[in-house]
Amino acid sequence: MRMILVVEDDKNTSLAICARLRASGYDVVTAFDAASGVETARLLSPALILLDISVPGGSGFSVAESLRAFPETRSTPFIFLTASKLPQIRERALQAGAAGFIEKPYDAKDLLEAVRGALEPASL
Repeated sequence: MRMILVVEDDKNTSLAICARLRASGYDVVTAFDAASGVETARLLSPALILLDISVPGGSGFSVAESLRAFPETRSTPFIFLTASKLPQIRERALQAGAAGFIEKPYDAKDLLEAVRGALEPASL
């Protein structure tokens, strides 16, 4: 079973995402702020990270930058989550190397497709 780390400060959103992923056969762990997101990723080496752009203690962008600095997480794909509709946020996410970008509220089908798409290259 592939492990996915969800870094999301909103507990209801986190629970909903985790339930969808678990129902699809993924092992899921959570972190609720920037520091614990980086620490959990380094300790557990998840196959994928779902990362809210706005988390306590930093931004999703700062978390992604930190993860790229460590050998154990340098190549871990990540998908940004955001409630923002600003086009420059999507552009910045893709420039940061995101494997995907999901706007909240999200469609469950779109979320699962993005997860599968991000994990697919790793399974080759």
